[in-house]
Amino acid sequence: MSFPTTHQPRGATGRTIVVLDERESTAQEVLHGLGVPCVHARDLGPGAIGTAGTLPAGSAVVLDALGIAILEDASDLVSEAAQDPRAAVVTAEPEVWVHAFTEAPEPTTPLADTDASTWGLLATGVVGPDGVATAWDGSGVLVAVLDTGVDEAHPDLAGRIALSRSFVAGEAVHDANGHGTHVAGTIAGAQAPAGGQRRFGVAPGSDLLVGKVLGDGGSGTSGGVLEGMNWAVEQGAHVISMSLGSAVGEGQGYLHYYEAAARAALAAGSLIIAAAGNEGRRPVGSPANCPSVMAVAALDQRLLRAEFSCIALNGDGGELNLAGPGVGVYSSWPVALGSYRSLDGTSMATPHVSGLAALAVQANGVRGQALWDRLVAGVRPLSEDEQLVGSGLAVAPTAG
Repeated sequence: MSFPTTHQPRGATGRTIVVLDERESTAQEVLHGLGVPCVHARDLGPGAIGTAGTLPAGSAVVLDALGIAILEDASDLVSEAAQDPRAAVVTAEPEVWVHAFTEAPEPTTPLADTDASTWGLLATGVVGPDGVATAWDGSGVLVAVLDTGVDEAHPDLAGRIALSRSFVAGEAVHDANGHGTHVAGTIAGAQAPAGGQRRFGVAPGSDLLVGKVLGDGGSGTSGGVLEGMNWAVEQGAHVISMSLGSAVGEGQGYLHYYEAAARAALAAGSLIIAAAGNEGRRPVGSPANCPSVMAVAALDQRLLRAEFSCIALNGDGGELNLAGPGVGVYSSWPVALGSYRSLDGTSMATPHVSGLAALAVQANGVRGQALWDRLVAGVRPLSEDEQLVGSGLAVAPTAG
């Protein structure tokens, strides 16, 4: 079985993503003024944005909810406008390849699951030591999963998928990779899984928006991720879970288009939660390194930083915010590939936190920045410092 961490395209795709200042005019008017014809994301077919080279030469596609446009070929005028403080182009940055942050566990990785629950649910207080689950299940909360899609036929996700859409050209939402199905299961897997399996879903009452932004090979583009984010915000997602990203060098800043998108999402009440990355003692990856994106580190069964989990070496958004269980995580897997599997990765820690965020929305009636603040305030302190694990372990909310 292949995992989406090797032999993947890296670096820039060749396209350009611009953040537009729309205070005085629409994004379309700004681009037309620079001689760039544009279309709107909603008018294109699935995958037209997420696959480099599919837009007409010299054109741009506008993500209306985010104030962002993606250009197939960046003109000199656009580049010059980005340097002019009087122009309506705030930044112009390269689109980059993104991939899922997953590690294949060693065969000898010990698990501390019980017959009734995974160790991650026990550690986060979703299930108590006495086996009694929290009263909250995420009912009424909409969580967007931007990943490799989902196996919609999986019995433990039945009734949980409110809406799905593929943003990958030529590929259906169906997850032939496994990563997205695993993530979705950790967030919203059934409270009583099929066949007597132990419970692994944090918020089994939540509803999922499944956006396929990574292909079955585990890769996609930042433009495709932005399209998925735009869609999730338009659909009113309370939480946007992104177990994906790109590696970042020491001293390298965040991509401004991701930060602009995250700010727009947060203002609309959608909290973006993203994986810190699996590069070990390297900086938190992108887009988790944005100030307005909640960055999640991975813990092992000892509640210590997993050795692969990226650390906070860069400032100005490159910090870790909190941590979740990320080693030996048991969850759903495409039925045709075995139905269940254990994986390691910050990709596994992130949906734990996303599910806990859904519980907090239900329990406390908060969203956006208030939800962020509630999650951080409620963490369980850990023995390692913030550079390694953020503020602490995310846990289930208490009443009130």
